[in-house]
Amino acid sequence: MGIFNRSQTAENRRLIATDMAEFFDIKVAIPETFEAIPLLNNQKSWFFWGKDNGRGEHDIENLWRLFKVALDFADDKEGVNVEVFCSAYNAVASQKGIRWNITMGLFWIRPWFFPTLETQSMEYLGKLSCKPECTGPKKTCTGDEYLTVRENLVIRFSEDTFPVHSFPELSLNAFSNDVKKAKKATNTNSWKALVLERIRDLCFRQQSPDFSRKAFQDNYLEEFTTLFPDNSTPDMSIDSTTQQLRDEGELEFISAGQYKWLGYYDDTNEDEPEVIVAEKRIEAYDLSNIKADGCFIDVADLDSILRSLRDKKNMILQGPPGTGKTWLAKRLAMALIGEKQPSQIKAVQFHPNLAYEDFIRGWRPSGNGQLTLCDGPFLEWVHLAQKYPAKKFVVVIEEINRGNPAQIFGEMLTLLEADKRTPEEALQLSYTTEDDEPVYIPSNLYVIGTMNVADRSLALVDLALRRRFAFVNLKPLYGENWRNWVRDQKSISSESLNIIQTQMNKLNMAIADDSRLGPQFQIGHSFFTPAKGHEVADEKKWYQQVLQTEIAPLLHEYWYDDLDTANKHIQEMTGVM
Repeated sequence: MGIFNRSQTAENRRLIATDMAEFFDIKVAIPETFEAIPLLNNQKSWFFWGKDNGRGEHDIENLWRLFKVALDFADDKEGVNVEVFCSAYNAVASQKGIRWNITMGLFWIRPWFFPTLETQSMEYLGKLSCKPECTGPKKTCTGDEYLTVRENLVIRFSEDTFPVHSFPELSLNAFSNDVKKAKKATNTNSWKALVLERIRDLCFRQQSPDFSRKAFQDNYLEEFTTLFPDNSTPDMSIDSTTQQLRDEGELEFISAGQYKWLGYYDDTNEDEPEVIVAEKRIEAYDLSNIKADGCFIDVADLDSILRSLRDKKNMILQGPPGTGKTWLAKRLAMALIGEKQPSQIKAVQFHPNLAYEDFIRGWRPSGNGQLTLCDGPFLEWVHLAQKYPAKKFVVVIEEINRGNPAQIFGEMLTLLEADKRTPEEALQLSYTTEDDEPVYIPSNLYVIGTMNVADRSLALVDLALRRRFAFVNLKPLYGENWRNWVRDQKSISSESLNIIQTQMNKLNMAIADDSRLGPQFQIGHSFFTPAKGHEVADEKKWYQQVLQTEIAPLLHEYWYDDLDTANKHIQEMTGVM
């Protein structure tokens, strides 16, 4: 698997996968993307060495044994317990050429069960205070320590405020959220380190140690200009730093404006396989895609909403249940970015127990019984957006009024304002470390919240929050756009859809006119829009099922003190189809 999961184009990997699927008679679809699967460097893509270079007599046999034991252990087969797995793991961990790369292999074969602990993931786990103990060979973890960190992570995945909830998501975030390096980027003493880091990024992305001055500045000059606003000539500073790195032996001068990074083919340390980010298959996304996906708002109105988001930076989509608030929020985020790029979108949900310490920064228990100051998901996204100023990042907050936004955001609430998105407006956080710089929210970070206005248990958001967000009201859209899309995509007859439209518009009018309820309690079109992958075999059965299991309970809740009214509407709708 190492010779497949190494640095090569996604197209080549798909071709290899196609041939392998044909050879092994595998019927599942070929993967379209390999995003954030940890890859080995092409020069270090084997898990064993040659016979004349230090390979042990049983090294390959041990690798096969661990492969079989790991599969059986993950699949909970009889005869394979913790002791058996740890024995097989420890035997391989002591072999030449093995360090953290063995955890990458385990992740490849069972990504939902085994974590990968290569460099980026270990750095990210450190930010989450979840790094394993490392008392094994070559300062790695033993099999027991590997399973311990796995079990600890599985427990943390169940926490709403934990930034990841599976091992694949952890791997993705580890590549996307290099928080430690992003924080250092605001320190002028780290200029040289950042230049070298960007050279590394560029070379691995190009899959070549050779790079040009033009390519470097095209990719990163804007970032340096933003991160170091006091430097009036960042291009000249980059040139002088490149010269310094050349003098120090990090780079080789090839010709005018052309360099070679000498660290690209560093094979001196057989224990540290280089890990790079898998090539991403990027798909463009705009307002027309939102419409095609099943949005019933006119394109002109969508364009107005998107322009408002660009200007205000923060937006709340509010409306009755079933109007597609969360659905639209995530697609507006993709349209804003211009691509289907999930690594630039973070979805979180507010709830009554969420606090500043969970969302921004706070003290959390670490593995050694101490408390560690850890960044929450929002601050991580702030640092990520600062690190890549040329990209747009979006935080989607579901049910924003279920928590206390003013308390959860803290001083960040002030920094959300569009005209305060500069380093000059930076503020010190409530919890700081000695080397902490004041924090600001960059202009390329956007926030989209959703709010259910029909929930009686929720308080209205305060004026401080309202002033910083643009508000968009979403309404039930049982109209021509809805009918045409459901008919074409789900093959439901126009006759049935006309009946549903008539009944739901009549019901929503009654709800809006009732002084005890009002327009905010109307019932959205999502209730009668079949989900992706849901095929409707019998229109009447589908209609009655939605009516009895979704609409009727909601009406009983609305008119809990007047069930006769609720039952009258249910009865009227029951007999029409």
